[in-house]
Amino acid sequence: MKTADALFENAISNWRSNLCVGSCIIPSPLNDKIIILGILQRIYNKSPNVKITIYVNTFSERINLIEFLTKQENEENNNQFKQLLNNKHIVILSIDYLERNGSSMSPYVCIVYHCERIEKHLEEQLIRSKFKLVVLNKLMPTEDMAKLYSVCPLLDSFKQAEIDEVRLSTPVRERWIGVTIPEDTEEYKLLKYYDEYITTSISIFGGLSAIDEAREGNAALNISSNQICYKIATDNGWNPHLDMSVEINVQLDELYNPISLKERASQTYEMIRNRSKLLSDYEGKLEEILKIVENNKDKKILIINKRGEFANKVTDYINKYSETIICGNYHDKVEAIPAVDINGNPIYYKSGTKKGERKYMYAQAQKTQNEELFNMGKLKILSTNNAPDKTLSVDVDVIIITSPQCDNIKNYMYRLSNVYYPNNVINLYSIFVKNSIEETKIQNKDVKNNHEIINKNDIFTINENNSDFIIVD
Repeated sequence: MKTADALFENAISNWRSNLCVGSCIIPSPLNDKIIILGILQRIYNKSPNVKITIYVNTFSERINLIEFLTKQENEENNNQFKQLLNNKHIVILSIDYLERNGSSMSPYVCIVYHCERIEKHLEEQLIRSKFKLVVLNKLMPTEDMAKLYSVCPLLDSFKQAEIDEVRLSTPVRERWIGVTIPEDTEEYKLLKYYDEYITTSISIFGGLSAIDEAREGNAALNISSNQICYKIATDNGWNPHLDMSVEINVQLDELYNPISLKERASQTYEMIRNRSKLLSDYEGKLEEILKIVENNKDKKILIINKRGEFANKVTDYINKYSETIICGNYHDKVEAIPAVDINGNPIYYKSGTKKGERKYMYAQAQKTQNEELFNMGKLKILSTNNAPDKTLSVDVDVIIITSPQCDNIKNYMYRLSNVYYPNNVINLYSIFVKNSIEETKIQNKDVKNNHEIINKNDIFTINENNSDFIIVD
């Protein structure tokens, strides 16, 4: 299997073999800035005074590209690129700026990053330049692709099967963080009540599948829930003619009366749901989340929560203890807020019956804006739910999963195919409630060869009483 580094080295080699002219389509999850960095490094190692123009699709992409070029692990590299940018040997402009103002330049090297159309002035720049590279992350309209290939043919690199292998082989370095619910709290008492009720129900019914049938019946066998409850009752010694003057019969009727069984089956699932919510949204986790944030102040962080409501609490808590707003929500469980533009300026209706009134931003608009702010570096953290939008396209240094009831990291690697990991490693923090189903679930997680649990030996031994870890949304 080829590594990501090997794919980029092969692409750079193909570009050089093609007389330093070519286009490449680099889909997720590869960080397509790497090919630009690699080519620039090779050019300036040989020709330190070459002037290069780079056109990017948006201003936020300009910021991200500059940050990527000047914040590598090699400080000598960073200083070199800062100087090249300051001296205008490398000029990075937006495509929109080029199309508005035009350009008479004939750049020696022209690089285009993430264009959506091949407009007039951009095409002219590509034609005039001696060496050229176009980096796309998706196909453009057919007419524009034809224009592009006529001046900048496609390189034979980055096959999808190879990219999928790279994405799933990204190393994961995970730390487990256990949180204890104090015994003198209402949450602890409630948790123990749920545990006892659920354990008793499993003992009565014989298992979770039997509880499910007692609630909804068995459609495959055409048996109603009432019939199933009646059979469980009679199998355990209940009958409709019990002598209620005998105390043990009273107790038997309370537990195994078919009506009581059906009610208990429904109530058990409600208890399981409540227990799951209590654990996933336990507010004692907030302090640990904040500690992780404070220990990664210069990192971009994605926080994944089981539910949007807790994601809101995470956002509010982090911002409360930060000097500025550094965390934004990225989910649908948000209230509408007064609309502001990307610079924080209020937005009003300019015409119509609502002219002069303040506009409001709903969930989708908030997600879109927070993603852009995150990419611009104005937000450092996004707090999302268990199923973030597949379109999320950001660079992430750290992922925090606040409950083992969320999907596992492998599923997120599949789902979030537009999320990039600049350091080619996923730094993962997993938070769980100790001595609970969450601890059981995290201890039983499937770990691949490229997945390292850094502090596994420091975690308490699993509590065997928490073997039932069914989760109900």
